[in-house]
Amino acid sequence: PLRISEEAAAMWKKHLERDDSKIVDLFSGQLRSSLHCSVCSHHSNTFDVFCDLSLPMPKRGSTGGVTLRECLDLFSQEEKLDKENAPMCERCTRRTQSTKRLSIQRFPQVIVIHLNRFTMSRWSISKSTVCVSFPLLNLDLGPYGPVDCAVLYDLYAVCNHSGTVNMGHYTACCREDNGWCFYNDSSVTPVSENQLQTNQAYVLFYQRTNSNSTLRK
Repeated sequence: PLRISEEAAAMWKKHLERDDSKIVDLFSGQLRSSLHCSVCSHHSNTFDVFCDLSLPMPKRGSTGGVTLRECLDLFSQEEKLDKENAPMCERCTRRTQSTKRLSIQRFPQVIVIHLNRFTMSRWSISKSTVCVSFPLLNLDLGPYGPVDCAVLYDLYAVCNHSGTVNMGHYTACCREDNGWCFYNDSSVTPVSENQLQTNQAYVLFYQRTNSNSTLRK
């Protein structure tokens, strides 16, 4: 709706008045959090700036893989808020059972996707080694946006984390003019596309390819 777009634009303008730079131009996007009260059906929206999307990992067995699409679907899945998590409804003026859904209101030119492999329990931290498959070209984030249009991204870098919670090592794969390269400290070696998708992929960097999206047919 137009009102939501106007609210989002006003919040974005307010953010730029405080923090405007080339980094913001390239990496900053805007999230929309929608609340729906189950008592009075009141809808409310809040907008937050993000520099990366931290995606939850679907639970799988040790040998089962997941897709980036499944991670995105889980991120945008409607969440039920009740009991101690119940928010304050603006219309009811009390805490009520509600549902919450996250979506992308404004897409950045470069989107940084963090695969949340580390989970914390009461007594420990564990790392997921599930392999997440992700597209190298034409990642369409349009279904997670405000309107039904294609928003396409191509992968240009992957940050990998090997090791455990207590001891690990970071490497990177980056797309160059002549193909992909693997960066490991001072060592740089060519790498093939089919070697990019491993269970060590931790942060994905995608660059938008269609700034002027067209509506789906």
